[in-house]
Amino acid sequence: MFVETGCNVAVIGHNPPMAEASQHAALHHLGWLLLCEQLAGHLQTPMAKAALEREQLAVWEGGVWGLASGDTPAFERTTKVGRARELLRELDGLERMYARAANAPHGDDEAPRTARSFASALAEVTEIDQAISHARAGSLLNPTVLLGVSRQLRAVAIAVELCVYAQEHEPEHPGVRTIAKVVDQLLPLRSLAEDLRRAIAPAGPGGEPWVVDHASPELHRARTRVRSLRQAIVRRAEKMLRTPTIAECLQDRYWTEREGRMVLPVRSDAYSKGGAVAGIIHSSSGRGTLFVEPAALVEDNNSLRAAQAEAKREERKVLEQLTSRVGEHAEALEVNQRILVQLDFVHARLKLSDSIEGVAPRLLKPKRRKLASDEQAENEPADDRRLVLPGVRHPLMLLSGVDVVPNDVSLHPGQALIISGPNAGGKTVSLKTLGLCVLMAQAGVRLPTKGRATLPLYRHVVTDVGDDQSISKNLSTFSAHIRHVQDALKSAAQDPAGTLVLLDEIAVGTEPIQGAALAESVLIHLVDRGATVVCTTHYERLKLLAADRPQQFANAAVGFDIDRMEPTFRLTLGLPGASSALAVAKRLGLPTEVLDDAEARVAQGTLRVDTLMRELQDAREKLMTTREKLEADRAELKRRIASVQARETAALNKARSRKQKAYDEAVSELHGLRGELSRQRKALRKRGENLDKQAIDEVADTLRRAKSDLAEAREPAKKAPGKPPPKVVVGERVHVTTIDAAGEVVEVKRDKVVVSLGTVRTTVPLSALRSLAQQRAPKTKVKSTKAQPIHTWSVKKAADRAAAEHFGDAPKPVGKSIDNCVDVRGQRADEVELTLDKFLSVALQRDQDVVVIAHGYGSGALRTVVRKYLKRQDCVREFREGLAKEGGNGCTVAWLQ
Repeated sequence: MFVETGCNVAVIGHNPPMAEASQHAALHHLGWLLLCEQLAGHLQTPMAKAALEREQLAVWEGGVWGLASGDTPAFERTTKVGRARELLRELDGLERMYARAANAPHGDDEAPRTARSFASALAEVTEIDQAISHARAGSLLNPTVLLGVSRQLRAVAIAVELCVYAQEHEPEHPGVRTIAKVVDQLLPLRSLAEDLRRAIAPAGPGGEPWVVDHASPELHRARTRVRSLRQAIVRRAEKMLRTPTIAECLQDRYWTEREGRMVLPVRSDAYSKGGAVAGIIHSSSGRGTLFVEPAALVEDNNSLRAAQAEAKREERKVLEQLTSRVGEHAEALEVNQRILVQLDFVHARLKLSDSIEGVAPRLLKPKRRKLASDEQAENEPADDRRLVLPGVRHPLMLLSGVDVVPNDVSLHPGQALIISGPNAGGKTVSLKTLGLCVLMAQAGVRLPTKGRATLPLYRHVVTDVGDDQSISKNLSTFSAHIRHVQDALKSAAQDPAGTLVLLDEIAVGTEPIQGAALAESVLIHLVDRGATVVCTTHYERLKLLAADRPQQFANAAVGFDIDRMEPTFRLTLGLPGASSALAVAKRLGLPTEVLDDAEARVAQGTLRVDTLMRELQDAREKLMTTREKLEADRAELKRRIASVQARETAALNKARSRKQKAYDEAVSELHGLRGELSRQRKALRKRGENLDKQAIDEVADTLRRAKSDLAEAREPAKKAPGKPPPKVVVGERVHVTTIDAAGEVVEVKRDKVVVSLGTVRTTVPLSALRSLAQQRAPKTKVKSTKAQPIHTWSVKKAADRAAAEHFGDAPKPVGKSIDNCVDVRGQRADEVELTLDKFLSVALQRDQDVVVIAHGYGSGALRTVVRKYLKRQDCVREFREGLAKEGGNGCTVAWLQ
């Protein structure tokens, strides 16, 4: 029997090597190793690349996928539908993580780094398993190894940061939740990461990783002393080089070092123990130069060496402390290393999927299809468990830059698809495309389809593609084919629903009549057992199976353009293909007498069928070409309509902008005229001249009518997209639509909100806000309390209710402030209207619901002017005389709307 072990198939009790060889053959036949090479190009860590290389080598050496029984390969393939769906959701989650980070609002300080930074961080992760073992055993780790630990923790921090940000914004996204299960296993070890970051630099004075000076106060002091002593020695050596008695003894005027001590190059004939450059000889050159440490520098060199030794001791202390910390967290670091390799494969699978414009398929558990009678089949609903690959293309051809023709593939469970047509038409490519798509789905790689594919996740893929003859194994071409057929029949007997059989040119390499009969028998036995089969052939009797057994067999044809002698690579379902051997031979220039003799030897019925199939295929090709042209024309028409609409929108917006500009200019000019009228009346009064009141009133009425006409002609304000939030809280990031800027809520006053915009603050109504993101406040435990009644009125109703308290039978007095009160006492009637125009305009912009106008008692003339003015204003809902606390009849209280 067959037992599923991950993605492998083991055989118990029945010739185990045969099933293993079948799996090995399928991986080779379908080009799986070539796809692995493409995946390796997207891997970042050397550990992931090495793991994939080991697994590829295992396949090359004849094994199946996986290095040991029970091991989970780094590039996992699974036949369990739940696990395969999880692998695909990992791609969705990582993609959302990257997209969320890339599309974070400008100015969002909590936005994480992007996918590029994570990929570069992964590329810096190195193999540290051996170093972790040494740290656990107490061996001292050098700066290079500690830098590797630091870089691992940096990659961990970026992954956690990306995942947390995505979870905050899309906590219910299935992909985000799936990738979070992987990322949540990472342990950031922030304290250790920070200590390593501060202590280890990637490039020191020698260009290699080293312990920085500020790793500890003692190390900083020791290295500072080393630099000070060295500078002092250099100054003394430079001074000695300038001393005449010493300079004349030197081979050249320079100083150098031997074993860390400062020396001078002295000529051998000028050296003497009592000479000007007496000292210790450290070495000599072949041309008679002695490298002498002058006696005057011996003590200084001794002090320098002692200081260097002290600095080394302090550096070792730092390394010992860090090594100890690494040893304490050895288990966590090993987990991080394993999870980062896993994330590297997820990242590589996502990049590989993107490179082929892959779409995640809908995966199904293979089930055997129940066959119905012909009458039942006509009324039978569509089988939603069938294999459907819309617009599929061969992934390896796509990756190599070939312009691949997309084809639709559709097949019911337990059905055989017979692909026929001329040689070089794409029959084998279609076969391999289907098989490779199944392997990719098992590995969690998206498929190169035009839309979402539906794919049963077959447990066994048995292939017979190419020529597997072997002299060493005493296998002919036909014998090799029969061995693969044996594997297919055996798998179909043990697990029919879970078996996919791919046969290229079945039963060739023997006598054609017997080969065709054998091929027909094999296919019938496979589908009768319930296996799903795709087969390519030139045998005519296999093409007739679809007519005899329509529920079990279906035809498909590949095309060949006889005129251009080029394959079309288009797969047409439902039609058999013509081999067109004689027609192709004729186009290739075979002698006419040979062709005529061949036609005479072929039955006329056979030739006629071949001609009819070719004509039918040509007609189908023309229909497909016409359909593609119509679809292209429709797409072009939609593009042109969109372009025209865009131009119309742009022109309309431009016209609106001009209209608004003209309106603003007219309003400004109108205000100027009213001001000028007021100033001229004052000037005339000062000169004591008589005023023509009727003329002045006519001018004022004209200005009022002009103002009313402008208000009617004003372009309505563009409604801001989205809806205002039901409520906001302090600290929330919001977008202010009235000024098109982002800010932070600092205070909430009922329906008014104070927003901080950098260095300035503004008060705006809640309706002018749009939420930028969900509030990211720290989670705190809240003590349970009795639920309060839920108020259902809107913000506007609440505001109206507050304003209504100041009106009615028992109004409440209004608290006067600089924002809601204006004083017009002492002004003339014409000046009052100008003042009230400005005041009400500002009050409406501030969303003031109730205002107070102080006009005094006097003769009552100003009171009359004010109240007549208020009656004419559409924005005034109601007004009344003031209460005693508000100023009595010396003021008027108005309710704005």
